Amino acid sequence: MRLFRYEGYQVKVAPEALLLKPFKTLWTRDRSKDKNKAQAEFAYIYFLVDPRSEYQYIIDEDDRAREVKAGLGLPPKWKPDKAVLDAIALYSSFTTTAALLLQDTRYAVDKLRQLLRDINLDDKDKNGKPIYTLNVITSTIKQVPALVRDLDNAEQFLNEQLRETEAARGNTEMGIMDTELDNVE
Repeated sequence: MRLFRYEGYQVKVAPEALLLKPFKTLWTRDRSKDKNKAQAEFAYIYFLVDPRSEYQYIIDEDDRAREVKAGLGLPPKWKPDKAVLDAIALYSSFTTTAALLLQDTRYAVDKLRQLLRDINLDDKDKNGKPIYTLNVITSTIKQVPALVRDLDNAEQFLNEQLRETEAARGNTEMGIMDTELDNVE
């Protein structure tokens, strides 16, 4: 998924991305010379969807969308329209299985975090026994460092996989059908 990349405090758009209809629509409808609106929309898509985005720690997509919008300084009343939503859907479709599994893992870890926050030692089951015992709580807490380590390793693996994919694409040799055929008679 190298259509967009974050570099030098900007989201850079690969030229081939503009060949895809949803991205081309965003680009061409911005008739300004500097393409600020299109650039902001591409940045919104990148930070919202890309697994390398710094906003991926925000599990809830609505919360992430709000934070990305605020972080980019988009107007408070701005909402993604159909063209932006179409581009988001296309960009999301390029997400690798590894990235999807990482998303799911983040979601599960976030749910565990919420469970730990919501534990009430006074809660009782229908028989009047405590729902949460000290053993259950301490056992869960002991698993947290391993979960954090595993999540960190998964994120590193995904980043390495994305870098390797990018390097492989960048180092491929041109085949006979990759050359221009303008001079062929």
